Amino acid sequence: MPYDGFVMRGTVEQIAKKIVGFNLRNVYLSKHILYFSFDNGDLKVSLNPNFSYISFVNHFVEDPEKNNFVEFLRSRIRGAKVVNFSNIQYERTAVLELKKIDEIGVVHNYVLYFDIMGKHSNAIIVENSEILEAFKRVQTKFRNIFPGEKFVLYPSDKLTIDELDSFDKLKSVFEGFYDKKKSLVEFIYTKFQGFSKVTAEEVLYMSELDNKSLSEVSLEDLKRVYEILISVKEELKEGTLRLYYEDEKPKDISVIRLHQYRDEKKCSEFVKCVNEYFEYVEVKDKITEKRNQLISVVKSKIDHYENLLSELEKELEECKDADKYRKYGELIKAYSYQINCGEEMASLYDWESDSHVSVPLERNLSPIENSVKYFNLYSKLKRKAKGIEERKEILSKELSYLQQLQVTIENAEGLEELFEIEDEMVENGLIKKKVDKKGKKKSEQVSEPRKYVYNGFTILVGKNNRQNDELVVRSSDNDIWLHVQGMPGAHVVIKTNGKSVDEDTLLYAARLAATYSKGRYSSNVPVDYTYIKYVKKVKGLKPGLVLYSNFKTLFVDPIQR
Repeated sequence: MPYDGFVMRGTVEQIAKKIVGFNLRNVYLSKHILYFSFDNGDLKVSLNPNFSYISFVNHFVEDPEKNNFVEFLRSRIRGAKVVNFSNIQYERTAVLELKKIDEIGVVHNYVLYFDIMGKHSNAIIVENSEILEAFKRVQTKFRNIFPGEKFVLYPSDKLTIDELDSFDKLKSVFEGFYDKKKSLVEFIYTKFQGFSKVTAEEVLYMSELDNKSLSEVSLEDLKRVYEILISVKEELKEGTLRLYYEDEKPKDISVIRLHQYRDEKKCSEFVKCVNEYFEYVEVKDKITEKRNQLISVVKSKIDHYENLLSELEKELEECKDADKYRKYGELIKAYSYQINCGEEMASLYDWESDSHVSVPLERNLSPIENSVKYFNLYSKLKRKAKGIEERKEILSKELSYLQQLQVTIENAEGLEELFEIEDEMVENGLIKKKVDKKGKKKSEQVSEPRKYVYNGFTILVGKNNRQNDELVVRSSDNDIWLHVQGMPGAHVVIKTNGKSVDEDTLLYAARLAATYSKGRYSSNVPVDYTYIKYVKKVKGLKPGLVLYSNFKTLFVDPIQR
């Protein structure tokens, strides 16, 4: 976990300088994040199980949520002065101490405990060692978090790295460890405060040791681990946080140098780097949440249409007997003079197949009435089959559109793109229109297609079905249009400007079409290409769907993203 005890301690120490001695103005909650507002900013306590952490931000809370715990905090600590803000050694529990004089002059000393522990994160307000309220009321085998209960810290027998003052101390801890089947990495993060699995693995890497079980660890191995732990102890004294990047995006944060990353930024101001990292994480989480929300709607519709088509196929199968009934009617009509009333079966010669056919009859009907019955049944099934085929065509078009929509959602890289897709889904009745609190429709968001420049040619890739249609409508006749064959995908256009396009550029554009399609994880993907003048947006087709002709096909591998 990036926000380990070492990162938390450095962050809390810096936040303390901003809030100790100041009065708390208000408390807000938004999406599992508590904001404690001061004149110079907000103490941010994220209890979100996906990214729990503490920081300090200049933040205006939009759409704060109503919450009983927040209301309780406001009634008790609004206006209180911060006496101290610290964390318990290198554990991921921060302590906010507040002093308030109530309206009748009674002095209250409140303590807020923030446990930053993923899905077990919590905020607890305590007075005189008694729990007043908690963000989450829980009961565990270690302690009860309920109003009126005596507050106890989460039990821990871990040592701080500061207490490691000799090799004999480490040796004693090692020898007393309860389970020698555990690995060295487990031993480090289980016995020493502040270490996460990642930083414990880094200690092992620097020690040049394998992650062996404790029963296999020699005295020399342990001495090497001790040397690295002492070096980490010195590293902590630098007071530097490291922010790591991959593809220019924040990937990890750590006080300890992590060898697996090359792109590193050192921060003496922990808060800035913590905010930079978690702003990216939170946006990424919002993207995932919005994508999953839209995908869920689309998949539900796809399942619905696939079930309808399956049922129609069964009904169509039943209509295949129509020609048989026509033949029965013709044979009965031709040989009615040979059939006696009251018969249940007649063997009649079929001149087309040069064979005799057994034709069932209804005894209470005359031969001509039996013939009419079969002709009526034939007509009914033919009409039904025609209706089913028409219905299948409509449903198949809807299904194709939904499958195309699913691919655009999966390929979306930002919230802006997903909001545009959401607008499209609203327009097509897949989800309800969203309005703000004043009843106004959300402002329409417009983005540009993905743009690539290759060998001097501009290549555009539609991000959603609206853009796919726009690419077709606004491109020149001699621009080249590409699309994966027989599966959903983005429209790709090479802007030719009247120039001849070389094969290398054509292949690159085809690979982009494969990359932004349902075939993105396949190989040898077929991609059709033709001039825009042969691509038609026909009235009645759903967004993103076109008809095209005079095309050729390339087989390419997608670009690995």
